[in-house]
Amino acid sequence: MKIKALSYQQPWAELILRGAKTMDLRTWPAAHRGPLAIHASREIDKRACAQWGLVPSSLARGALVGVVDVEDVIELDQAAYREYESVHLGGRRFRKPLYGWVLRQPRRLLAPQPATGRLRFFNVDVPDSLLRPRKDKAMSMIETEERGLPFELFVVVSSSPAAPGVGYGLSLYQRQLSGPKQLRFVYSDGPSQGMVKVVELPGEAVRLVAEDVMASLREAGYRSTDLRAARREPFLLPEEIGVRLGLLLLAIKPVSKVVRSEAIAAGIRAMSTEEVYYWYSKSAHGPQASRAQRALRLLLAEEE
Repeated sequence: MKIKALSYQQPWAELILRGAKTMDLRTWPAAHRGPLAIHASREIDKRACAQWGLVPSSLARGALVGVVDVEDVIELDQAAYREYESVHLGGRRFRKPLYGWVLRQPRRLLAPQPATGRLRFFNVDVPDSLLRPRKDKAMSMIETEERGLPFELFVVVSSSPAAPGVGYGLSLYQRQLSGPKQLRFVYSDGPSQGMVKVVELPGEAVRLVAEDVMASLREAGYRSTDLRAARREPFLLPEEIGVRLGLLLLAIKPVSKVVRSEAIAAGIRAMSTEEVYYWYSKSAHGPQASRAQRALRLLLAEEE
């Protein structure tokens, strides 16, 4: 079906699809609402790639890469520009007139579709399946205005001698729900400001769920080869992917038997989005989190 498209330099097209950039800055308003195809132009901002920890050669260019929904268009003054900095991520200096296009529900094409971009809107064909917005999360964990990527997954050095074949562990962080609006997502060697650790797994536990971890990263737009012991920049995960992966890591952490770990992983894969959000809200926060994790293991693996 034909829909409107806009062309973006990389890494901005990629950051939109990863859910990090949820407001686009334009000098002109638009009446368009609904699906908008994202085209990655041939030009690339290497400085921005370095800032966001993205490798220029790994980013699609000269192609359609996905679809996002335009929810609203608002005029920005200088105060609003600063307030929404954590969702538009800069890339354009403030100068009137300036409009913020609110973007929601990014969906990635299975493979980039070569296409020539144009200035302003142009029409393209995209799969009908991408035109249907994904169902809103009834129990969304993130409702704050910054709407950035709420999860960061880090590779950490494994200190356990029990897993000589796995030279790294994994540490998952989640953005605090009440984090200040002015936070910017600029990453260094550690978690971004406003992030709290959800769970950390040593190497032997990572080995038990390696396939599920890889699947989560691929769903977030990464390649399997990106997961390596020497990696220091975080994997930036959209909310639903982070919640499902976080629940798996929390449930699997004390498990050592392969059969039990496989049962738990299969059970979480089979859960609906609502079930995953429910169990994560119980297992990741609060004084009863450990009890909820144990109940989940009993439910999925039938033994403790």
